[in-house]
Amino acid sequence: MTRGPTRALARSALTLGTLTTLALTHVPEAHAAGPTCQDLRLPVALAPGLPPTQHLAARLCLPEGEVAPAAVQVLLPGITYTRQYWDFPDPTGHTPRYSYVHAALAAGYATLAVDRLGMGDSSRPPGALLTTETHAHTVHQLLQALRAGTLPGPAAPPPFQKVLLVGHSYGSYVAWYVGTDYPEDADGLVLSGSSHYVQAPGLLNALPALRPAPLDPALLGAGYVDPTYLTTAPGTRGAAFYAPGRADPAVIALDEATKSTLTATEIGPFPLLVARPLDLRVPVLLVNGTHDTIFCGPDLLGGSLCTSAERLLAAEAPRLGPRVPCVEAWVLPGAGHMLNTLLDAPRWFAVAQAWADRHVGTTAGPAPGCAP
Repeated sequence: MTRGPTRALARSALTLGTLTTLALTHVPEAHAAGPTCQDLRLPVALAPGLPPTQHLAARLCLPEGEVAPAAVQVLLPGITYTRQYWDFPDPTGHTPRYSYVHAALAAGYATLAVDRLGMGDSSRPPGALLTTETHAHTVHQLLQALRAGTLPGPAAPPPFQKVLLVGHSYGSYVAWYVGTDYPEDADGLVLSGSSHYVQAPGLLNALPALRPAPLDPALLGAGYVDPTYLTTAPGTRGAAFYAPGRADPAVIALDEATKSTLTATEIGPFPLLVARPLDLRVPVLLVNGTHDTIFCGPDLLGGSLCTSAERLLAAEAPRLGPRVPCVEAWVLPGAGHMLNTLLDAPRWFAVAQAWADRHVGTTAGPAPGCAP
């Protein structure tokens, strides 16, 4: 079923602490205590051979310490989500419960949470230009800059030796393309909230009554004028993305208030995207919720794909390409499509960091890869 060692992961929840939150425009100082973050805008081209006419926005965070780590986790959100998905605020203001960034920094990794083109603080080209190939190419340019040490800004870190690409939902599909088309870019892939077994009813339920973003009350004043940018109808995200997972209603309300966009060219070719042959060549971790109504359709045995990590592994590993060296899987019991914004989110954060330590690592030198 897989090439190389395979096993399901299980780890305890990560101990919660307090993450220092810095202003969006803050540039870290060498003597600053705690993690430091800065916002970056990298010029990128839409396709090979074109000039860099767009800007990709991302937030770079470094863990506490005077020396930047050797490894960075690059975080790609799904459609209608910005980079906030990876550092989602706790509405109570008491814990970093929903922050994958906090978990990665505590484990000693740098993080770079990305706004794909078209959303957040990134450029908004005509919606028709936003395809999975376009996103993969812009992320490729970002990863090359990380490895070369050419990120913009006065406090840019030195080159990162190792890169772990982490996606959720559509962000995982972008990671598929990056791993296949640019195999030297990443040392490992974490693919969450995705699979090759898409349930049409769940997908249709997740994107009900899509409307042009310029007409949505939550996005008024956000600068959207192109009607090919779409968003979800008000009040639909809880049932579509969260159920039946345990979530704080205040988190779902904040999700609704801060939702972003998608385009028809991102989701229109979905059957072709799922059918595309992959050629991943680095260690892969698969993570899903057991009750994801979008990506946990019936597997080849006729049952739910995400009933267990073993079942997810058996179905997905053969679809990742003949050269994937090792694949592991883990499922979050009771979770729907969303993972980072559930009450149980720290469980999967801990699993991801433990897997990253074994297959990538924070220290200088080659990544361990599939070594036991």
